[in-house]
Amino acid sequence: MLDLPDYIVVFYFAVLAFIIGWAMPRGKYLKAIQLRFLKALHNFFADEGEYIQNKVERVRKITRRKK
Repeated sequence: MLDLPDYIVVFYFAVLAFIIGWAMPRGKYLKAIQLRFLKALHNFFADEGEYIQNKVERVRKITRRKK
């Protein structure tokens, strides 16, 4: 009977994990989120020259779309 609160907490965490897992994106959306995250992580650790080059490419891509 003393383990009942522990079981209740584990049950609620399991239900919460299931709901979060169900709500997570799949397929191309998951890939896009992962790519954006990994790119940001890489830029954080990359040297400044590469970071500036990435920003320039991003600006070029945006300006090409507007034309």
